[in-house]
Amino acid sequence: MPRSKPQDKGWIGCYAEMVRGWVRKMGNTHEAEDALQDAAVGLLKSDGGHILEPRAYLYRASMNSLAGNARREARLPTLPLHEISEDDHPRDVDSGAAVRAAQLAAAVEAALLQLPIKCRQAYIWHRLEGYSQQEVAARLGVSLNSVERYIMRAMRHLRDALHSYAPD
Repeated sequence: MPRSKPQDKGWIGCYAEMVRGWVRKMGNTHEAEDALQDAAVGLLKSDGGHILEPRAYLYRASMNSLAGNARREARLPTLPLHEISEDDHPRDVDSGAAVRAAQLAAAVEAALLQLPIKCRQAYIWHRLEGYSQQEVAARLGVSLNSVERYIMRAMRHLRDALHSYAPD
């Protein structure tokens, strides 16, 4: 008995299929789901008129995201904490260091929350999560110049807001 031709389900119909495919290739369900979700958000945020093949866009955008994550991980190798010898673990000899670190973290968070959302997101993705400025521009849907301005604005704001924590 011949198989019936699969129906064209559109890009939403192929979403689960793409997740399964990326999981098979990458072996990481969370990474695959995150990449596809980011691509779907980008697709939904666009007006849709300039994207002729939404399924192809979804596939390519998620593939680019996964490749960027792999490049970032290759640049910044990590070890699980249990694989690091006891001698290489950081030691806290100053009893007040933990309190000061918590205060600084709270001040950084408060200063970041004072920034406009795109400015804050550009800074976090670039400086804290390691995305390139081009990747940030693509994720935010803005120009590279805008991303550069956002990051510089955030850096100036953080410098001004946190100057009391800097040693003299």
